[in-house]
Amino acid sequence: MAKRVVRALALVLFGLAAGAPAYAQAPVAVYVPEIVTDRPDFTESSEIIPRGWLQIESGVSLEGDAATRAFTAPSALFRLGLGHRTELRFGAEGLVVESTGSFRRSGGSDLEVGAKIRILDADRAGIDLALLPMVSLPTGAAHLTSGGYDPTLKITWARELPSGFGLTGNVNLSSLTEDGQRFHQEAISFSLGHDLFKGWGAYAEAYGFSKMSAAEGAGITVNGGLSHLVGRRAQFDKIGRAHV
Repeated sequence: MAKRVVRALALVLFGLAAGAPAYAQAPVAVYVPEIVTDRPDFTESSEIIPRGWLQIESGVSLEGDAATRAFTAPSALFRLGLGHRTELRFGAEGLVVESTGSFRRSGGSDLEVGAKIRILDADRAGIDLALLPMVSLPTGAAHLTSGGYDPTLKITWARELPSGFGLTGNVNLSSLTEDGQRFHQEAISFSLGHDLFKGWGAYAEAYGFSKMSAAEGAGITVNGGLSHLVGRRAQFDKIGRAHV
């Protein structure tokens, strides 16, 4: 298989959790759980944010190879906790700027709407399991939108390993639109993470697609990165990625 390396950098600007609305009562101590993000890696977590909380995850990315360059921002994901086992999600890559030689074009991306539903808990079942149904809406610029309503179902799982490691994975089933035609795409991913020191953590990840597009075959990507917690409500990340 031909190998194509793409240099990439992504930085999560913030991931903030805002508490539920305050009521007219005496102040009480509120437990603030440590933030768990679904960006910037490809693999989604099985964690649900607390009921009534809003978590915002955002970032910028720079990607390129010998011929093309792409800049994307703010790559935002909004997560709203609806219950102990459900959250609502809205996301979009935002502004995408593509450059090939002296040619340059830009525009907005499609919008994604979905939910995450927790099915199993590790303390009872030995594994965390969640379902993430979502749909991509054709709201983007003409040269960026798929032009169709594209559904995806993600099955996410996670398991704690010895020595402080954690393993997560996804199985994704998608029905996508390209040039007015629909095709099916399957994806699988694995991510291995470990806490380092003083709020720092690291992960390594691999994921692959059954088809990169309607006309292209399978593809595999590997990446890794560092994360740093700022208190319990914010996290910054930096990643590198290579496509095979």
